[in-house]
Amino acid sequence: MPETISAFSKRFDSTLLRADATRHEVEAFIERSIECDVRAIVVPWYLMPRVVRRVAGTTVRAAYGTGFPLGHDTTESKAETARRARELGPGLTDIDITANISAIKSGDWDYFRNEIDVLSQPLADLVCKVIIEVCYLTPREIATACRMLAELPYVDYIKTGTGFGTRATTTEDVKIIREALGDRKGIKVSGGVKTLEEVRQFLAAGADIFGSSSAIAICEQFRRSYPAAVDLDADGVPRPAG
Repeated sequence: MPETISAFSKRFDSTLLRADATRHEVEAFIERSIECDVRAIVVPWYLMPRVVRRVAGTTVRAAYGTGFPLGHDTTESKAETARRARELGPGLTDIDITANISAIKSGDWDYFRNEIDVLSQPLADLVCKVIIEVCYLTPREIATACRMLAELPYVDYIKTGTGFGTRATTTEDVKIIREALGDRKGIKVSGGVKTLEEVRQFLAAGADIFGSSSAIAICEQFRRSYPAAVDLDADGVPRPAG
């Protein structure tokens, strides 16, 4: 089951994954994300130890992806990346697994399900999200994948994309996912989330949390727009403090 959301900023995994992101830029990004009190921070691998050290003693987490962004890696390689990420320290609380999209498109559902089952079991004490990269899938493939993932006990969220796909996630994608999942898993929307209005629309469609390189800007927009509110409800209505 997805976690309880305590504040609007806790709906966001703040990401900086550009190939040309410099260490100086990432360090400033980490500080701004912590000031914003986001849910988690995601940066390139070689700078993840800095995130884990910096979030210690805060309410912000560190998150990392395995098989990112294409999902073609072997199951063993994905498992090793997850294991090494865990070794960074207790601040690393989330692993986002990129599913093998080629297997889905090939109709090899046994491979898809078995791989996620194997990879998610060692993550029982962490938050496990599975990326299905909806931009490549038909509505039927999205629904089939989500129904399978809904049955796996150690999967917590279905994540819509990596942000490196061919198009942004749509509200229709999220509606399909929510219908397939019911209330058994959470939904993380990632890929093209840039504005507060988009967040409002996705919440109404059934989303729970978000991954975005615009997380800081969106949270700042929320605070300016609703200074007395702590969050938006499922209908996009501001929820006041208390």
